[in-house]
Amino acid sequence: MGNQKKNTKRNGQEYQPPYQFWHEQDFSADEHVAYGMDWLQRHFYRTLLQKALICSTRPYLPTSDDQLWLLADAGSKDRWLENKSAVMVKFQPVEVNGVEVWAHKRLLRDWAMLLNYHNKKVKAGRSGGIAKAENSRGSSFEPATVEDPTNDGIEADESGV
Repeated sequence: MGNQKKNTKRNGQEYQPPYQFWHEQDFSADEHVAYGMDWLQRHFYRTLLQKALICSTRPYLPTSDDQLWLLADAGSKDRWLENKSAVMVKFQPVEVNGVEVWAHKRLLRDWAMLLNYHNKKVKAGRSGGIAKAENSRGSSFEPATVEDPTNDGIEADESGV
């Protein structure tokens, strides 16, 4: 198998962000979060937003309650099921590559920003290496581009219920 290149067009799955954007103002200012959820539901929601960027379906969440209760730090599946409807109203079910997952508009925006930043740094690193290689051997190489995952038509209603 040897020197195989990673495919960077699989929704960024091989990419794991070194940090996560967090907009506390967006989170706290949302009326549904502030007034429609109790403290436990807010905890589940915040935790799911954070785990969505590092779980195996990133930047989406799986639809399985067997996985969601663990990702939400619910303590038990029963506690998750009691609170699920209040939390998951903030997510939209979508199909990605034939698999149904939960999407969140702000998470997808942040994921696209993280990927764009990462790809910019990768391209800059390649350009530096390419310039050195060209100077030493006189060849030319064009770095591959990564498509922007934000233009997938996903609309998530975050305005509350």
